[in-house]
Amino acid sequence: MVRIRRQRGIALMLVMWVLTLLTVMAVSLTVSRRTEIALTDNQVESARFRALAEAAIAYTALHYMTAEAQVDEEQGTAWLPDGQPRLWFFAGSELSLRVFNESSRYDLNQIQPETLRTLLEVLGLEPEAADALAAAIVDWRDDDDLALLNGAEDSDYEKAGRALGAKDAPYEAVEELRQVLGMTPEIYRRLAPEVSVEGGSAQPVERFASPAVLATLKGVTLDEAREEIAERDQAEAVPGATTTTVVDRGGPVYRLQISESPSSGTGRRMEALFQLAPGRQPPYQVLWRRQGLVAETRSDNESPHDNEAE
Repeated sequence: MVRIRRQRGIALMLVMWVLTLLTVMAVSLTVSRRTEIALTDNQVESARFRALAEAAIAYTALHYMTAEAQVDEEQGTAWLPDGQPRLWFFAGSELSLRVFNESSRYDLNQIQPETLRTLLEVLGLEPEAADALAAAIVDWRDDDDLALLNGAEDSDYEKAGRALGAKDAPYEAVEELRQVLGMTPEIYRRLAPEVSVEGGSAQPVERFASPAVLATLKGVTLDEAREEIAERDQAEAVPGATTTTVVDRGGPVYRLQISESPSSGTGRRMEALFQLAPGRQPPYQVLWRRQGLVAETRSDNESPHDNEAE
């Protein structure tokens, strides 16, 4: 009798162990399945966003390829490359578009050391630090191994423990600034949106310049530049005006920042640089695309204008 009870107890334990094992396997399979579904959903949504972003690039290029519009100022329908966010509805999705005139940025390969030093001071660097960093930035691109005053050439990089020295060739991407001796992540974050290597200028166009670029061009403070931009924007939006005006939209190179609406909760973003080429096939060329985090926008005032695709 005792033996029978022992056998029953052992059988019960085995059944419990088997049930426990099956439960663990079921839970593991469920979690794995949910993870696979989540990854698949993310890939599908990422592909969908990329397709929407390409549509946004084409739509924006088409808009800026049209002849300079006669815009009714009362309606305020002009879409200018001033970095103001503009909502765009397409294929059941909502995107925020920001367009910037690339020639309103400083060309990183043409900007003079004195101008670069002033720009860095406007961005908050002390004069001595701005002078040294400006010289190092220029030394990176020049084709000699002679350092400017307070600059940095190969020997300085070697002393700092850097395996590679100065490039001694033009910048091919703004991201190269990260490798310049003395550049910090915070300074790069502030400087990168103000410079370009495609479409920028040694003398940027004031019309759509950021406060920092405008302050550098005019020798005023950042706050004064912001006030001037605000006054200009206010003067252009004349209440009650009924006349039309030809709108200058800069170009032909534009930077477009595309981001999902906050309601999506994913925060996907794309930044693209494109150049218009009317009369050619294709009529515009995308110079580069970047996905993920976008450099901080240069626009201070946000007042989205709704714009729905037909």
